[in-house]
Amino acid sequence: MVPELAQRRLVIVPQLIDERMARTLYYVLLLRHWRGEAKRDRQAPGADSHWGDSTLDAMLLGLKPGIEQASGCQLLPTYAYARLYFHGDELARHRDRASCQVAATIHLGCSGGQTPPIWFEPDVAITQRPGDAVIYLGDSIDHWREPFRGGDFGQLFLNYVFADGARANLIHDGRRNAFPPSLSPSPMPGILDRV
Repeated sequence: MVPELAQRRLVIVPQLIDERMARTLYYVLLLRHWRGEAKRDRQAPGADSHWGDSTLDAMLLGLKPGIEQASGCQLLPTYAYARLYFHGDELARHRDRASCQVAATIHLGCSGGQTPPIWFEPDVAITQRPGDAVIYLGDSIDHWREPFRGGDFGQLFLNYVFADGARANLIHDGRRNAFPPSLSPSPMPGILDRV
């Protein structure tokens, strides 16, 4: 693990993805909203939420090498998530579940106001530009968002566990047939059989 992530439990990665890719993913969220394709969750009940689809899972796999390089960790993918927040939406202070040992939040785009910061304990506010990521130890550091005052903003979340850790069995977040082995090989023989 890189020293900054080990000490601060987070590391900022400017332009993990380029602005064109970020904008394209932001448009995906806007189109899904327009078409009524969003889901809801309890953490941010007013926001559009998305998980378990091939677009997000492709990002989870495709960006894994960059997240491994920035974190200094060998990782196994668990799940991807995206949210389109709207005026007044907030994210309560929390820590992530066990499948989020190493998490990344990537800013995709914003309209109608300033990009809102994501907060980390003790009181660190990080404002991102489209394509910027914050990689953090999701189940080890409190994080939150205060109420948004603009129109909307999109975020992509990618979650992983340590490849050589006790949680390696959480690969793919228990979704047995979501990933062909050729796209997400396991570094540990037989692990896919135990999931």
